[in-house]
Formats: sequence, structure tokens, C-alpha cells
Amino acid sequence: MERFRCASCGKKLSVPVRLVELPAPPHWSVLDCHHVNPPLLDPGAYAIDEAAYGRDQLTGTFVLSPGDVRGTRFVHDRVRTGCWSMVGWIPCVACRGCGAVVASRADDCGMAQELRFHPAMVVRERCEDEPGRVTDPFALIADWDRPAPDTRPHRGVPEPTRPRPELVATRWGGRGLREALFRDDPPA
Repeated sequence: MERFRCASCGKKLSVPVRLVELPAPPHWSVLDCHHVNPPLLDPGAYAIDEAAYGRDQLTGTFVLSPGDVRGTRFVHDRVRTGCWSMVGWIPCVACRGCGAVVASRADDCGMAQELRFHPAMVVRERCEDEPGRVTDPFALIADWDRPAPDTRPHRGVPEPTRPRPELVATRWGGRGLREALFRDDPPA
């Protein structure tokens, strides 16, 4: 497992992640122009993109799922938008500790969500997985099939039901429907 830190101040910028191969971007026909698309990488993973990227044509950027990033904020003057969200051409994500611009974020229509750390602005370090960190986003949720017990004094109200995402038709196929619908994706 590895973690990213700011090269300027040393603040943690990610949860522990493991290196994987950079997947091919999804075909344009499965991306949606009117909703948030899923992230390019699964939670807890990162990849290194050796191809030139962005306005500055950086190589060797570290690609992460936006939900794995911590301790950052947007620099609103640098954010560039496309149809309805960020396009990621220029760095617009800064370290919350020192204000150094460390990454670019993309999640516009026609592209999967991703955050790219710029290699000169971050330090990659080996680490142990955080104890008690839940890798399964549904481990903290009670049994899907049993609603919480009704403790109200009058039980004349119908019991609440939880949504059953496995029954929802989706075009994402087998790519982890629950992870796509219920991600822990705090703002960067």
C-alpha cells in the first residue's frame, strides 16, 4: 500500500492505495452527458499514466478515484468547466495545509471521474493499511433485507423499506453497481 503526501508541507493527501494498471477509458456510449459518471479507478487503487496530459503535457501523473483523496480544496479561479463540470486540463486542486496546487480533477460529461496528482507536487510513500479502515462501502450498513426495528409507539405506519440497488436496471453492467451508486466521495 502507498499514500500520497504534499511535497511542500508533508500533509496526507490520500488514503492508502495500491498500484494497478491504468484501465482504458470507458467507451463514449456508456458515459452519460446528464449525470455524474463513475470513477475510472475502483476505490483504493491508483495508476500511473505515462502519456502526456493536460495543458502542460505532464507525463507520469498519478491517477486516483476522487473518493480516495483527502486534505485538498478547489482553487476556484483555476477551475475550467466543460458542458457541466470540471475538465481537468489545468491543475485546480490545492493542498489544504499549504495551498500548493497539487492536482487536476476531471468529471465532465463524456469522461469518467478522476483526479491526477502532478508528480513534482506530491511524494509517494509506502505505508500500512489504516487499521479499522473499511474497504467495503457497505460493511457499515445493516443487513439490506431487514429494516431497522420499529421503535415508534404506534406501529400503524408502514415499515420503511430500503432501496434495493441490485434490482435497478443499469447500463454499467457488472462494474460494481453498489460502488457506483453509493460511493464515499467527499469533495476534493
